[in-house]
Amino acid sequence: MTGHDVRAHPLPVALLVLTCAVAVASVPLSAGREPVIDTALYPLNAVALGAAGLLIRMRLPRHRVGLLLAGLGLVGALVELLEGYGYHDTWPGALSVQWGAAWGSPVGAGSTATLLALFPDGRAAGRRWRWLPPFTIGATATLVLGAALSHANDDSYAFTTDGNPYAVDGFDILFHIGELAFAASIVLSIASLVGRFRRAGGMERQQLKLIFWFACLLAVVGPAAAVSYHSNVVVQVAITLLVPLLPVTICVAILRYRLYDVDVLIARTIAYAALTALLAVAWGVTALVLGALLGGGSAWVTAGATIAAAAVVLPLRRRVQDGVDRAFRRARHHALARVDAYLEDLRAGRASADELEGLLRDVLRDPALTLRLLLPGQSPPASVDGPSADRPSVDGPSADRPSTDGSSVDGRVRTLVERSGVALAEVTHAVPEGEPLADVLSRAGLAIEIARLQAEVRHRLAEVEASRARIVAAAHDERRRLGRDLHDGAQQRLVSAGLALRHVQHQLGDQPAASDLETVVTEIGGAIQDLRELAHGIRPARLDDGLELALRELAGRTPLPVRVAAAPGPLPDAVVAAAYYVAAEALTNVVKHAVANTVELRADREDGELVLSVRDDGVGGAEPGAGSGLRGLADRVGALGGRLRLESPAGAGTTLTVRLPCAS
Repeated sequence: MTGHDVRAHPLPVALLVLTCAVAVASVPLSAGREPVIDTALYPLNAVALGAAGLLIRMRLPRHRVGLLLAGLGLVGALVELLEGYGYHDTWPGALSVQWGAAWGSPVGAGSTATLLALFPDGRAAGRRWRWLPPFTIGATATLVLGAALSHANDDSYAFTTDGNPYAVDGFDILFHIGELAFAASIVLSIASLVGRFRRAGGMERQQLKLIFWFACLLAVVGPAAAVSYHSNVVVQVAITLLVPLLPVTICVAILRYRLYDVDVLIARTIAYAALTALLAVAWGVTALVLGALLGGGSAWVTAGATIAAAAVVLPLRRRVQDGVDRAFRRARHHALARVDAYLEDLRAGRASADELEGLLRDVLRDPALTLRLLLPGQSPPASVDGPSADRPSVDGPSADRPSTDGSSVDGRVRTLVERSGVALAEVTHAVPEGEPLADVLSRAGLAIEIARLQAEVRHRLAEVEASRARIVAAAHDERRRLGRDLHDGAQQRLVSAGLALRHVQHQLGDQPAASDLETVVTEIGGAIQDLRELAHGIRPARLDDGLELALRELAGRTPLPVRVAAAPGPLPDAVVAAAYYVAAEALTNVVKHAVANTVELRADREDGELVLSVRDDGVGGAEPGAGSGLRGLADRVGALGGRLRLESPAGAGTTLTVRLPCAS
C-alpha cells in the first residue's frame, strides 16, 4: 500500500462513504419542501468536503485539514438529513430532529475560522498564533451551544412550530457572545493569513493568494448572509454557490494544482467586479438624472441609462484591466508591455523580426525557449533566422490564440501558434510557472507572422540562388565537356587531315596539284586556330591547373600590358570558372572601350571570399547597363552568392571588383 492508495486511509474513506449515503438520503426528504438549489447543492457541498478531505489525506497523510474537511462533510450531510426529516413535522421525533438541525448548522459555519487558522500546512501561523485554533474551536462551541439552548434561533427555518423546544431563558446572551466570538475568530484567522503571506514565498505564497481570493468573496457575501439570508433570494443563491467553493479552493491550494493560474483568477475577479461596479454606478446615475427630467416611468430612462453605462464602461475596460494587471499580475503586465513596445519598434523599422525569439526568451524567463516558423509546404520548418533543417519547430491551433498540444520534448511543452486559421510557428518551452505564455504569444502574433513572412522570403530567395547556381554549374560542366570534345575530337581530326595532306603534297613534288594542296592545308590550319580560340572561350584547359596560371595565360593573350598579382590558393571549381570568365570579360571591355595603357589584375582571399579586381588607367565612365556585358557578369556572380562593384569616374579609369564566397 502506498500513500496514494485509498485502502491506506480507512477513516477518511469511511467518512466519505457515510457522507455520500447520508447526502443521498437527504434529497428525497427535502425535495419540494425547500428551494431546489438548497436541496441539490448543500448535499453536494457535503460530498465535496468529504472528497477534498480524502484527497488531502491521500497525498498528505498527517495533514490536519484533510481530516477536518472529511469530518465537516459528514456533519453537513447529517444537517441536511435532519432538516429534511424535520420538514415532516408529523413524523415521530420531528421536533427533536428540527432542534438538532438548528444547532448543527453553526458547526460548519464556525469551523471555517478553524480551517483558515490552520491553512495551508495544518499548523498555526507561528508561535504568536498558537492560541488561535483553540480560540476558534471555543468560539464555534459557544455559538453551537447558544443555538441549541437559546430562543435566539427560534425564527430559524428549521423549526416548523413555535421555536426551540429546549431553549433555556437567559441563554440568548450566550448565542450573541458566540456570534461575536465567531466574527472575531474569522477576522483573526484572516489576520494570521496576512501575516503568513508577508513571510511566505514561492508556492506557499500562491496557496495563500488562492485562499485570499475565496476570503474576499466570503467577506462580500458572508455579512449579507448573516443579515438577510432568510429574506433575500439573491443572498441565498450567492451563499449557496459560494459554500461549495471552499473545499475546492482549499483542496486545490493544499495539493498545489495549477497554482500559477491564481494570479489570473484574482485579476479577472477584481477586474470583473470593478467593471460591474462602474456599470452599476453609471447606469444608476444616468437613470436618476433622466428619471428626474423625463419621469420615472419613461422607457427612455432605461434605454438612456443602458447606453450611457456602455459608453462609460467600454472605454474604461482596457484601463481597468491594465491597472489590475499592474497591481496583481505584474509579470503579465510587464511582459505584454515589452511585447507592445517591440511591436511598435517593429512597425517603425527600429527592430528586426530576428529579435523575436530572444524577446520571448526574455519576457517568459525561459533561456531555452525555441521558436520555429512553419513555412508553407516545408518540412522540417525553418528557424527564425531562415531555413534550417536541424532546428526544432512549434505550433498551436486556434483562431489567434496559441494552444498547447500536450506533447513534450525532454520535459518541455510544444505550443502551436495560429493566426486567422494559419499555423505560424511552434514554440518549445518549459511548463509555465505563472508566466503569461498564452497572452504573450497571442499579443506577439503579428510579430510572429512578420517573422514567418520574412523567413519565407529568405527561403524563396535561397531556392532561387540555389537554382541559379545549379544552372551556372550545369552550363560550366557543359562548356567543359564541349571544350574537351572539340580539343580531343574535331581539332585532332583536322590536325590529322592536315598532316595527311601535307604528306600527299610532298609526294606530288612540283606538280601543279601540289600548290592547290598548299591552299587547302592553309585553310585547315586556319580552321584549327579557330577551333582553339573557340575552345579557349568555352572553357580553357588551363583552369584545371588553378586560377593563377589561367589568369596569367589570359593576361599574356591580351594586347595590353597586364600586371597580374594572384595567389588565392585552392578554390572550388565553380568559383575558379566564374572568376576566370569575369576577368576575361573585363579585359575584353578594357581593350574595346577603356583606351587604357596598363591594366592591373589581382586575385586573393579575404574573410572566406575570393576578391578579384581589374583596374585600368583608361577614360572611365563605364556603366553596367550600357551594353558593356557587365550585366551578364553580375548575374553570373549573383548565382554564386557573390557581389560585383563597379567604380568608373569619368577620366579616372575603371575598377571592377568581384567578391565570391568560397568554402575551401
